[in-house]
Amino acid sequence: MVLRLDQRGGHKYLLMDATSWNLGIVKFQFLYLSIIYEGISIPIFFVNLGKKGHSNFGERKRFLRMANILLPLKGMTLLADREYIGRNWFTFLVDELSLNFAIRLPQGDYKTDLGHLYGQFIRDIKKGKTKDIPLKMGNHTFRLIGVKNRNPENQEDDLLILLTNLPNNKHKIIAIYGLRWQIECMFKCLKSNGFNMEDLGFTNPNKVRLMLCIVIACYVLCVCEGIKKIKKKAKNNEKTAQVNRVSLFQQGYEIVNLKVQKIVLFLDWLINEIFYLPKKFKPIFI
Repeated sequence: MVLRLDQRGGHKYLLMDATSWNLGIVKFQFLYLSIIYEGISIPIFFVNLGKKGHSNFGERKRFLRMANILLPLKGMTLLADREYIGRNWFTFLVDELSLNFAIRLPQGDYKTDLGHLYGQFIRDIKKGKTKDIPLKMGNHTFRLIGVKNRNPENQEDDLLILLTNLPNNKHKIIAIYGLRWQIECMFKCLKSNGFNMEDLGFTNPNKVRLMLCIVIACYVLCVCEGIKKIKKKAKNNEKTAQVNRVSLFQQGYEIVNLKVQKIVLFLDWLINEIFYLPKKFKPIFI
C-alpha cells in the first residue's frame, strides 16, 4: 500500500501528530506519521511514546529517522501543529531529511527575532490581511505566513501562523496546511467512529501494538473500498460522489463490515482484493 501511495508528484504530504488511548486503566500515547491519499490520511508508521504529554526533540528526531529507513521521505512536505516546533527541529527537517514543511506556531514565537516587524505582522493579520515575511534562522531563511483564523476554538486560536520553507504562494501554503486536519479525522475513525478500540480494555503493550496494526489495516481497507465506491458513483453522478466523499470511510466501513460477518467469506474476498491488483501495485511478501 505504501509503495502504491508513494508518488511524489501527487501524494507528497506527510501528517504528524500524537493521540492518547485510554485502554482499561492504562493510558497510551502514540505518535503517528501518515500520508495523504485521495484527500484521506493513511497511517504508515507509529510508536508508543510510553509517557504522558508531548514528544520532545530527541523522540521526534528518532521517530522520523526510523520512518525514513522504511520509506525515504526526501522531498515530501511535513504538516504539523504547534507541538512540533523548535529551531533544532526545523533545521533537522531540512538539513538531515531534506523535507519541506509547513508547521503552525504559537502566537509570539520568534517575536524577538523580528523586532518591530512582528508587531506590524500581527496587526495586519488581525485586520484580515494575509501576510508573508522572511525569518532568518541560522543558515536558513524560512517564511512566516499569517492569516486570521475563520473558525477559532477560543480567543488564543484567533490567528493561524505558519513557518514554512515551501516556495508556493502564501494562499496555496495555507490551503496545503488545511490537509493537516485529516489526521484528526483519522484518529476519530480509529478510536470512536468505527472501531471503538478503547472499549477493548487491553493493557499489555505488545497486545495493544498488535491490535493497533490490525485496526490500521482494517481502516486502510475501509478507505480503499470507500474510494472505489466514490469513483464508481462519479461515473454516473459527479455531484453526488463529491457530497458522499465526506463520509468516505463510513461507506467503506459498511462494505467491509458486511464481508467480515463470516471469516471464510472475508478471507476469500480479501485475498481476491490483494492478488487481483494491477501488477505494479501487487505487494511483495518477504
